[in-house]
Amino acid sequence: MEYQAVTPDDIARTDGLEDWSVIDGPAIIAEFIAADYLGGADLARTFAALADEHQHHPDMELRYPGRLRVLLTTHDTGGLSNHDVAMARRFTAAARDAGASVSAN
Repeated sequence: MEYQAVTPDDIARTDGLEDWSVIDGPAIIAEFIAADYLGGADLARTFAALADEHQHHPDMELRYPGRLRVLLTTHDTGGLSNHDVAMARRFTAAARDAGASVSAN
């Protein structure tokens, strides 16, 4: 997949990214809530495997009792790209499959 830059406005208009917010950097961020701390760790491992598979790695922060904050940006472009959009969609789908919910940003 070739990197194509996207803007914060593009993100806001893109279906499937309702759980993600644009922050300065620019980057997109979402917080997923698992049933417990181990569920959050399992979700982080799932995300890490997806990231390795697609060669696009997020920053992740796991907090008690099972909150997993995920930040995506494309360092090669210095901002947001189509890779961030694709990974955000994959992460959201994986979180839903795992029974996690999304925190309001």
